Amino acid sequence: MKNAAAIMKAGEDLKLPLAAQLIGVQAAIGESTLRVIDFGDGAGPDSRGLFQQRANGSWGSYEDRMDPHTSATNFFKALQNVQGWETLEPTIAIHRTQRNADPHHYTRFREQATQIVKALGGESASMVDPSGVCPVEGNQVVGEIAGKWVKPLQKAVMTSGYGPRPAPPGTAGGVLANFHYGIDFSTPGQAGVIVAITDLKIVKIRNLESQFGTGITGQTLDGKLTIGMYHMEAGSLKVKEGDTVAAGTPLGTEGATGNVFGRHLHMEFYAGALPNPMIPINATIDPTPILKEKGIL
Repeated sequence: MKNAAAIMKAGEDLKLPLAAQLIGVQAAIGESTLRVIDFGDGAGPDSRGLFQQRANGSWGSYEDRMDPHTSATNFFKALQNVQGWETLEPTIAIHRTQRNADPHHYTRFREQATQIVKALGGESASMVDPSGVCPVEGNQVVGEIAGKWVKPLQKAVMTSGYGPRPAPPGTAGGVLANFHYGIDFSTPGQAGVIVAITDLKIVKIRNLESQFGTGITGQTLDGKLTIGMYHMEAGSLKVKEGDTVAAGTPLGTEGATGNVFGRHLHMEFYAGALPNPMIPINATIDPTPILKEKGIL
């Protein structure tokens, strides 16, 4: 697991997506069962390390090949030189990188690699399918960016404001439970569609996270606010990390995931541009004056 983490870190340092990191772990399982081994085999007696890289000058020095981070970095650099590696079957992408005899050798290691990456990858790996299918990366611009503010949940009523309150029945208690760090909206009757309250850069996707449930965290494009919108229906998210969305863009469906007592939208506001705000590490601000100024309350 330590060696797998080193492979994933090398991929992160090269700013490669989780899909590439999974390929790296899959390759190393197939080559060395994730061990840094100091021997080769009949086909490559000079092969060494996690990726069984040969002493032909293409993979660096002996020390490079025996170092998990360096050898993984060199693997990923070679992978990037494989044309269309992102859309190839993973075993084929690895085969063209490693130039081994059997192009399908790595197929049987995909499931194990997926389990390891999901165990080590935290939230970023939570949406990886058990078969190893990774979510598509974001960075799309959705809608017309115009600086507007809109009601985040049409036909909804505000059900709980910001500030002190008793912990709602059915929710987990604790030191934070008697203060409401956001503002809640709920739609009478059936669940409503939650939309971006203003133009946002999506910086965090939460998928059934224990406290927040399913939801998004976004930054206003002027960098003055970070806004979290949580407790959406599982599997309903329509945006990805990296997307820039205009006010009114559908984000997901009103739900009851996470530490909640019923279906609603919970919103938290933070000052400044924060990548992953968490209470009590980051202080929330009262959304009420802002929402009144924008005509939402």
